[in-house]
Amino acid sequence: MPVTSDIFYSKGYGQVAPWVDLANSEEWDGFGKLTDHLVNPLWLAAFLKHWKLRPVPRPSIPVRELKRLRILLRSAAERFAAGRRLPHADLAKLNAALNVPARQQFVENQNGFRAELVPLKRDGRWLLARVAASLGEMLTNGVVRRIKTCANSGCRWVFFDKTKARTKRWCNDRTCGNRARVRRARAAQR
Repeated sequence: MPVTSDIFYSKGYGQVAPWVDLANSEEWDGFGKLTDHLVNPLWLAAFLKHWKLRPVPRPSIPVRELKRLRILLRSAAERFAAGRRLPHADLAKLNAALNVPARQQFVENQNGFRAELVPLKRDGRWLLARVAASLGEMLTNGVVRRIKTCANSGCRWVFFDKTKARTKRWCNDRTCGNRARVRRARAAQR
């Protein structure tokens, strides 16, 4: 049986934000094969652990709602990659996901105190809210402009473009980028 972290980290998850990982949880391999990681308990456990979204009791993990949110987040990523804005209807759905009863509390750490928003109940709704909030954080600090989708139509992985000019086209230059170059070379030979 595969190690939990291998299922998550070796595929490239855990690098940007929870919402990006959820959008990529429906993974195309570049050749047309689809894997839905939300139905894999090991992947889901690694996702929750990495983004500190536990403890959410196993029966209250809303896989169906996570899939709905994934569709919304995937659509948002494609809009951001195309330089477009979110429609008001999608923004309303994200705001609805954020609507979870919570309270503020002070937490002391080595640097002093900070205020933290704590849910009244850590359940499936809280999980959805945290994932949606991770998109909100990227929207508010403006880094969402660096969100791209892989130019390989058989992949479409959502990634964060760290290049200075924001010109990256593929999620991975060695896999998807190389496939595109090989296709172009073969087409030129014909």
